[in-house]
Amino acid sequence: GRVLLGKRSDNGQWTVITGMLEPGEEPAAGIVREIFEETGVRARVEHLIRVEVVGPVTFPNGDICTFLTTDFSCRYVSGEALVNDDESTDVGWFPLDQLPELNERHRQLVEAALTADGVPHFIR
Repeated sequence: GRVLLGKRSDNGQWTVITGMLEPGEEPAAGIVREIFEETGVRARVEHLIRVEVVGPVTFPNGDICTFLTTDFSCRYVSGEALVNDDESTDVGWFPLDQLPELNERHRQLVEAALTADGVPHFIR
């Protein structure tokens, strides 16, 4: 009944935990790694929720890119939520009825995770 979120250090926004794959890394292993690196929480992947193209995105440093995203719902395994790297200024667990302001895409991801059934949705 709670969602783990991080407050990004680059723009101050609360977001679901995200990240980029290391060379040769599988997507599910990548999100488990990112969750631990950013929050100190061990998680396991439950479902692939959806696959979509996101972007173009312009970063504060001026870089522009488009992402092919794989979105997963994950379940807590162990650990205490804490700021575990320099990508976040805060992390925490939020009840579904008390989420901080999230961008529309991340709010949709939280909603999609609640109804995930193991059949991924492909956004066209």
